[in-house]
Amino acid sequence: MTNTLWVPGSETEAETFLWHTPQPRLNFGLAYLHRQEALRVLGTYEVVPSYRGLPNLRLGFGVQGIGTGNPGYFATTEREVRTPSGALASFAGIGFRANESHSHGLLGLRFSPNGPWSFGAQLDGHGRHLFVTHDASATTFGVYLVDMKSFGLLVGTNW
Repeated sequence: MTNTLWVPGSETEAETFLWHTPQPRLNFGLAYLHRQEALRVLGTYEVVPSYRGLPNLRLGFGVQGIGTGNPGYFATTEREVRTPSGALASFAGIGFRANESHSHGLLGLRFSPNGPWSFGAQLDGHGRHLFVTHDASATTFGVYLVDMKSFGLLVGTNW
């Protein structure tokens, strides 16, 4: 899976992510920060999978903060509830950035009504971000409102 988020005027200008999932609970990849011409290594592992409606526990490392490229690591718990009208997913956790000496709370919410659209919000410890995405077969298109002030465009593919 790859995706690129382009946010004109941000510290990174654009971030491209390449992910590989060798097992359902393990993901690893690379992030390319366009303005800095830098690579970041990414990884997540679902330590405790969801079970009977209980949330999971996921640990990871990589880029912390949309448009900044700050390296860091995190722990989150995630839950998805399916209803006849769609799915509601949420996460909460704690994140640490390599360039700071304190932690940040992480939160997110995404509603995906039946069909190709998703609507959501993320808090990454510094900024609040809204997004809308549209899935068209193996391609995703989206719009982000980064830190509630800068528009970003997302394009991704699941190949």
